[in-house]
Amino acid sequence: MEDEAVEGHPRIYPDDQVIEPAADGSGGARAPRAAWRRESALLIALAIAGAVVEYPLALAIKSVDRSEIGRALPFLGVTFVLASLVPVALRINGELGLPGAPLIAAKIAGDKIHFSIRSLARISIGYAILAAAAGAGVLAIVIVPLVLIVRGGAGISIPKPPMLTVAPGRLAIVGALVAIAAAVSEEIQFRLVLYAIFGWIARLISRDSSGYPGRRALWMVTIAQGYLFGIIHLLPLGGTLFHSTSNLLIGGLVMPQTWEGVVFGRLYLRRGLEASMIAHASMDVALFGLAAIGVLRSHPGAG
Repeated sequence: MEDEAVEGHPRIYPDDQVIEPAADGSGGARAPRAAWRRESALLIALAIAGAVVEYPLALAIKSVDRSEIGRALPFLGVTFVLASLVPVALRINGELGLPGAPLIAAKIAGDKIHFSIRSLARISIGYAILAAAAGAGVLAIVIVPLVLIVRGGAGISIPKPPMLTVAPGRLAIVGALVAIAAAVSEEIQFRLVLYAIFGWIARLISRDSSGYPGRRALWMVTIAQGYLFGIIHLLPLGGTLFHSTSNLLIGGLVMPQTWEGVVFGRLYLRRGLEASMIAHASMDVALFGLAAIGVLRSHPGAG
């Protein structure tokens, strides 16, 4: 979509630079402590609020059943743990040259923004389409054939999700709110925090001449955080679909969310947290919109 970032040193592109770089090139690593605290507090609040708001909204459109709320508590616990690591992640980002949340950081620090929001939105939507295509590709090329093989070639009978019984307007509007809440919370957890932690580990194994993780290491980090993104979405189904931990771990490789997470991770590396949030939210909002259109077409009188 765009030219690659500098070899082994991820950065915001010159046309999208959001702040004036420091004279010594250290960028965010020398941000005032007060600004770092404010940014940390804001991102922690967004991560937790997004996760907490997501579940009641999901109940309203029946994408989550009431019986599943209890099973959601461990995932909320994971959210609190990862959110608590935001300050550490921001420090690591400065050390590794990772983008972090450049727009938020610039606003909080009062730095002048040299940035085209239109350009960011266009690129993010492009990556949203790419992520949706990756997820759909895994579904069509891997998951559907595997199901057919397991069933001996018999037809697939897919039960109608309760969500598709919701009025189309409600599904579209509340679904969009679910998508935005989930995108904000999950991008902070998986892209900002996990990317920083894995990047720090990767630097211990492989680094370039500048002391940053090398290109191969960054690709490993991108795939690793995407894999965990897929696993966290697979766990609610794990007990039903898989009978061992090893099968569960293998299943994570063929989860659509795994490869969507890889795409979002790549976008984060090249454009920052805000871009991956926009892409993630755009993809999910579009999926809820398509679901609402499907309900409307199957029940023309629905409102």
